[in-house]
Amino acid sequence: MEDLSAFEMSNYENVEKALRTVRDSQGFLRADQAFSAKGPVVRFAWPDWPEELSQRLKKAVNELHRKTPLLRRIPADTEEWNSVFQGWQSDAESAKAIGEAFSACFPGRVQWVFSRRDRRGRVGATCSVQGLGNVSIDLTWKSCFAAPTGSVSAADRATLSDAVERVSKWAGRRINTILEELRSRLAALYGERFRGLYVFGSYARPDAGIELPESSDLDVALIVSDFDDLYEERDRFGDIVSDLSLEHDLVIYVAPIREADYIAGTTNFTRVISEYAIPVK
Repeated sequence: MEDLSAFEMSNYENVEKALRTVRDSQGFLRADQAFSAKGPVVRFAWPDWPEELSQRLKKAVNELHRKTPLLRRIPADTEEWNSVFQGWQSDAESAKAIGEAFSACFPGRVQWVFSRRDRRGRVGATCSVQGLGNVSIDLTWKSCFAAPTGSVSAADRATLSDAVERVSKWAGRRINTILEELRSRLAALYGERFRGLYVFGSYARPDAGIELPESSDLDVALIVSDFDDLYEERDRFGDIVSDLSLEHDLVIYVAPIREADYIAGTTNFTRVISEYAIPVK
């Protein structure tokens, strides 16, 4: 969780005194003074998981503001807020998923999870695990990267790998499920003519998170051995794509491409796709 407050420069010492008190009394709560273009601010941050800890620290922050009228709370998602947090917001959903996955692998050792998600759906989190220190986690629908601050013992290496795999499956659950269903249905429809499926567009970009804004389509290139008419091919798989789009509440666009054109890169479109598209396996 995060909060942001502004105050006058003349009150710097008094604010620091109040912050020191709440820091000392509430473990895991960060309250850091900083400077924005509009003046000094206090940036609060505390774990999103477990819920009991998160709510206790939230109450402590609310009580601090009640007792410290020198602080002016800055509403979330305003210009002032975004100048500090740059579009990132606390994300209880991913914090819970990470906390439960790591707890299943490291029972009794997970202390807390702090997690944030940006407008592109990327997740950046920190999971505190006894014996590993704070594990930094970056998530997209197609990958999970975890880096512990402490050394990893031989006994914990396989367990950490299992925890990362669990979190990765959670992050990719929606998009990978759609892609697996789409690939299965199109492969059955085309039989031997089916040559592969590749994600391109916004979901193939490096900054694509676990779930992009609603305005982002899921663009997929369908590679077929050969076909005569582009529009006939779109009609052929139209019902499959429409059904999946409605089922998962996501606009799916499928572009049929001849295998020879894809390999040779005969058009700018096929050349660009072949350079960065992600294969669906």
